[in-house]
Amino acid sequence: MQIGEKMKIWIDGSGNLIEGQKGKSIVLFEDGETLEHEYYSKTTNNEAEYKALIDALLDEQSENSIIYTDSQLLVGQVCNGWKIKAENLKPFVEKSKELLKQRNAILKWIPREENKAGKLLEK
Repeated sequence: MQIGEKMKIWIDGSGNLIEGQKGKSIVLFEDGETLEHEYYSKTTNNEAEYKALIDALLDEQSENSIIYTDSQLLVGQVCNGWKIKAENLKPFVEKSKELLKQRNAILKWIPREENKAGKLLEK
């Protein structure tokens, strides 16, 4: 990466509302490094997506980064002022907004087929 370039980061998550299923969140940095977490307590898809975003933002590599997600809900709630109807998501939204500002990072929506983290999650 050159000076002044923004680190590219891709995120994705999947919930585990079915008995015996495990949820997972994944963060993929453009240098190939990954952060992965598995969840055994009930986690919705949206919660797993937010957990991936927060994991990315807690990493110092996210300073001045662009974070790509295929979740329109995340981008809508965090960046575009969408109403948050699900009470369980409110703490995630507030934490995400706070960390995006602290890290001077940008959250950007991309189509599912362009989400490199999603490809890893599917494996």
